[in-house]
Amino acid sequence: MSSHFYNYSSNGLFESSVALVPRAHSLAETFQCMWGYPYGLHCNYLIRGHDMSAHMHDIHGIDGPDQSRIECKWNHCGQELILENLSKHVEQIHLGIVYSCDCGKTFSCRDILDTHKKHCSSQE
Repeated sequence: MSSHFYNYSSNGLFESSVALVPRAHSLAETFQCMWGYPYGLHCNYLIRGHDMSAHMHDIHGIDGPDQSRIECKWNHCGQELILENLSKHVEQIHLGIVYSCDCGKTFSCRDILDTHKKHCSSQE
């Protein structure tokens, strides 16, 4: 396991002198939780990507019906979405998580990877 952790200041993108370039990460990595609190403070717990949903539930009390509306407070994002999409949103937008196929292609969403694998020649 890597001893590195990641903290994104700009919604999952690192700034470069040319343009904003997304960095690809996996759920096995450790991240600093940037869930926002009042007065510009953040949670700052170190969590593995795999544990994100449990952390959001246990520490931030995020719970309820899947279709309930919630505001993303990751680094004070502010985007409103339905609860069942919160983990995907944080993974894709804020953490830069990607899912890889054996053929070398990468996807920002596990669902898209699963669909791709049904037709990928490397899965045969």
